Amino acid sequence: MSDFGSAADHDQVQDGKSANIRGKRGEILARVAFEKEKVIFREGQDGTDAYVLESGRIGVFKTVEGKNIRLAVLEPGAMFGEMAAITGERRAATTMAIEPCVVVRIPKSTMQNKMAACDPFIRALLNILINNLRRVNERYVTTAQTAEKLLGDLKIATVEKAEAKKSASMTSAPVNATEGNAGPRGADGSAPIPKQPA
Repeated sequence: MSDFGSAADHDQVQDGKSANIRGKRGEILARVAFEKEKVIFREGQDGTDAYVLESGRIGVFKTVEGKNIRLAVLEPGAMFGEMAAITGERRAATTMAIEPCVVVRIPKSTMQNKMAACDPFIRALLNILINNLRRVNERYVTTAQTAEKLLGDLKIATVEKAEAKKSASMTSAPVNATEGNAGPRGADGSAPIPKQPA
């Protein structure tokens, strides 16, 4: 976290309020606290700022066919939201605090200024890496969907097999312990009626 100032450079965050910290060369970066289950940004929103997770954990989710698929759980020190902040595209995923956390917000303008100051080769390399990460996320979502469908099919097949087995055991004829000793039986499996003397 040395790139974002030392503990002496910022105030503590209380009750979800933000505080400012000093970045390199006098930059002011905001520090924001999020309670558990609070959304930092949503998939599809305009990408503005990038974030560095200072404490806590954050889940990264993508919505596919109305279901949330978890892409990752971020730990302290992780940067997130940088793809949209660099490319200017909309957010590719939703991020949510899965426990109370504190993040350092890096404005889009700071990200763009840093990118503009980069060597063109480094900028091109970052764009390649961002596109690769986007493709990996898409493949992960596809794989997760396939796995979920296979698990659903397996559950259905297991239930159907159990029901068929139960049905088969209920329809089989009960075994009569005296069968073979009492002579012929009636069509319904009952013992024959003894003949009356004439």
